Amino acid sequence: MNSKTLRWNFIFQYGYVITNIINSVILLPLYLKWIDSSTLGLWLATGNILAWMTLVDPGIGDVIQQKIAQLRGENDNSEIGRTIGSGVLASIGTLTIAIAAGIIFYFLIGKIIDKDVSKYAGLQLALLISIVATGLSLVSFSLSGINQGIQNSAPVAISSLTGNFLFLITNVCLLYMGFGVISIALSNLIRAFYINVFNYFALRSTLKKENLLVIYSKSHFKKFIKIFSFTSASRIIGGFAASMDMIVLARFVSPSLITLFEINKRPIQMIQSLVGRHSVALMPTISHAKGKNDNFAIKNLINTQFKYYVYVIFFIAICFIVNYNSLITAWTGEGKYAGNQIVFILIANFFFFLIGYFMANMGYALGDIKMNSFINILKGVISGILFYVFTKIYGIVGLLIVMLTVNICIDFIFFSYRLYKLGYLDLSSTLHSLGLWAKVFPLAAAAGLGFNYLFNTIIPSQMLISKILLNGSCFFLFYGMLILIFDQPLKKEIWNILSNLNFKNRTQLNKQ
Repeated sequence: MNSKTLRWNFIFQYGYVITNIINSVILLPLYLKWIDSSTLGLWLATGNILAWMTLVDPGIGDVIQQKIAQLRGENDNSEIGRTIGSGVLASIGTLTIAIAAGIIFYFLIGKIIDKDVSKYAGLQLALLISIVATGLSLVSFSLSGINQGIQNSAPVAISSLTGNFLFLITNVCLLYMGFGVISIALSNLIRAFYINVFNYFALRSTLKKENLLVIYSKSHFKKFIKIFSFTSASRIIGGFAASMDMIVLARFVSPSLITLFEINKRPIQMIQSLVGRHSVALMPTISHAKGKNDNFAIKNLINTQFKYYVYVIFFIAICFIVNYNSLITAWTGEGKYAGNQIVFILIANFFFFLIGYFMANMGYALGDIKMNSFINILKGVISGILFYVFTKIYGIVGLLIVMLTVNICIDFIFFSYRLYKLGYLDLSSTLHSLGLWAKVFPLAAAAGLGFNYLFNTIIPSQMLISKILLNGSCFFLFYGMLILIFDQPLKKEIWNILSNLNFKNRTQLNKQ
């Protein structure tokens, strides 16, 4: 496996999320300062409606990435050329449908939100620009997928990260120039155009360098498009199901409780998105190894990365359990913590969803696309029905219980079992990891609670940030020590890395 490609995949996945978070933190105060609050509120609401046009994308980028990476491993250049050609044609079709859907939504927005959007400065033009920007973003998913599939991950990472910085700089400049809400739309358009151009020239350079031809085949396109009968339904149903929680809550719960729920859910969602990128970054490398039929490398990578992945998830879960009350209070003030019952169920959802997400992505990368899509369709339908029934009876707690049950039964249990049946989840390695976790996790949980009790006792209640930092730092050191004591292979690997770095430094000094 190409470690350089894998590193760039990690840089792309984590860097993209982190730069988006940084942009949000910086830009939100500027939006509040330079954009009328009513216009901004309507922009946020209508933006969600326009985002529905992305549901017409059947997941071309993900599918084309998996197919090309596997073909790359098989060294089947002619089939790679046909797959790229079919992907380009599918992207053009998706772009056309998305733009048409966006225009329809544009004319219906006033009726959907029961507001005259023409009365808000710049909003109509911003919405029109956003339609084009969203369409170009869908095209960029395909170009990025092709580049990642042919193991050309560096341009994808560079274009995404620099594109996010370009979005930030453009946005700030346009806001100060008085463009108002149009600033956001134009910045999105410029970013999408930039990422497309960057990926296009990177792809063209690689194709020329390796003598790969893009082949447009009608028969191949028909075969290629059949895959999307599953992935398209999966994305549409999954997309609507993902937004059902807030829609159902709005029907049965008071607005103040919805706000409280959103406040308590937001930090967990942000971290969940960040951690989940780990498995996404592994996907192109897994697909490539599958094409090479390197089953030993695939098993080793999946089992090793899964062990580290669970270490991280458990660490974050314990930190949330002991610090979440302080975190929410420090962020939003007194009285905004939703209570242990709701927060602990949110944390349990965080844990089981991320494990299932890892397993699902590994199966997808290995080519189990139809089954993956079918299960996600089933999950979306079941979730949507149960959300309505249980939220009506039990409110927020009922909604969360449904989420947790579905995450355990489908994401956690089924996708883990599916990966095992495919032959890539090694039972002996999993049992060994379970043995390690049985030693580490109870001790770590006890230590986390102990540190929390200690710092609650010795640190004044108003010093919330200090308590969170000290609590988290002490727990991190203790948790790391526990892992190194019980996980000898990891300890040996870290020691080898440090030894190699030390050797390289000494060699450079001797040369000087």
